Amino acid sequence: MKGIRARLSGNAVIDTLIHLEGNARPCLYLEPLWGIPYNLYLPFVSVYMSALGLTPTQIGLLSTLSLVSQMVWSLLGGVLTDKLGRRLCTLIFDTLSWSVPTLLWMLARDVRWFAAASILNGAWRVTETSWGLLLIEDAPENKLVHLYTIASVAGLVAGFAAPLSYAFVQHSGVVPTMRFLYGLTCVLMTTKFVSLYFLCKETSVGLRRMAESRGVGILRRLWDGRCVLKTMLHTRRTMLAAALIACQAGMNSVNDAFWPLLVTQKLGVAPENLSIFSTVKTLGTLLCYFLIAPRLDVRRFRYPVATALVMMGAQQCLMLFMPAGAYALVLVSVCLEAVALSILSPMLTSLQMLNIDREERARMLGFFYAMCMLVTSPLSTLAGMAAEINRALPFAINLCLTAAALLLTCALEREGRINAAPSA
Repeated sequence: MKGIRARLSGNAVIDTLIHLEGNARPCLYLEPLWGIPYNLYLPFVSVYMSALGLTPTQIGLLSTLSLVSQMVWSLLGGVLTDKLGRRLCTLIFDTLSWSVPTLLWMLARDVRWFAAASILNGAWRVTETSWGLLLIEDAPENKLVHLYTIASVAGLVAGFAAPLSYAFVQHSGVVPTMRFLYGLTCVLMTTKFVSLYFLCKETSVGLRRMAESRGVGILRRLWDGRCVLKTMLHTRRTMLAAALIACQAGMNSVNDAFWPLLVTQKLGVAPENLSIFSTVKTLGTLLCYFLIAPRLDVRRFRYPVATALVMMGAQQCLMLFMPAGAYALVLVSVCLEAVALSILSPMLTSLQMLNIDREERARMLGFFYAMCMLVTSPLSTLAGMAAEINRALPFAINLCLTAAALLLTCALEREGRINAAPSA
């Protein structure tokens, strides 16, 4: 027994999980209540929209609307996080951005329901800031990659339940199954949000920022943030990191919206089989998190991030040129994406946190996400128009984003070497 425990403790990710303390414990232990329902319904979102009569162009427009909403909420996210505190802000905006939209999606009849839900769902960018700071602000920086890896693993636990979606879709069809899953999602996520509020405490930085924001209006705080924005715009490494995150956000947006349409409508995969590929992707990512992530060091990010991006490029090429019925190639593409995501997700999030000022993290993250959304919001509409011509064309856009991300990775690493070099 001691030998097994020693081997587990030798894995940095598992050791971090075993010794979680402070806010990190409830933040990560409760994450499956969000991740399980989210990953259950995610593979069928585009197919559900299509079954309710939405066209690929409308799906692309909804994705763009969501990104524009995220951009607006991102601008407010840092100010709201400082004003309300990390803990209360997370409760309010988690409820607004997930509990309410899942009800709208459950009851949806046409594109207007999805549009309203997309606008509200964009508020998750506020809690991306507040929850992220609740998780890491009182944690040591050398644990960041491992904490984000555990957060991703907690969400991926849903992969073990994904076959349930397959059974439900096969038995009842896409629309009834999705309505049930959205209702279940609302219940589980709301339980998570309320529990997290009572189990966490405000961070030390959060308490200082709340005191500084007391008596100052939100718009005034937002206006005062122009100096923070100016600092960001003149800090090359911060802008390079923002551009790199924007590329990943664009790739994720296109993949989430158009991968299900491609494999069902062009490659001939039955809709109920989407959950099987989702399970393979989840299990592959989960395995890589425990095998690869413990060896990752955010201070030496160039080679692992570049390798992951090359894998993403290979996956996009497969999706572009794959013939109908090539199930084996679909499986290969899913495996490539799984390995790439297990590296990119924790590494890029850690790079983001390390390239912004500690005391101004809330406002800087808000501007950071807003800039990312400003760049990526037109991509989904463009991808939707491309999908009307050919279901594979959105992945040509992703291939360009992958190439840009590779160049940005090299530039960011070079910038780090310049900053680290001793001055003459």
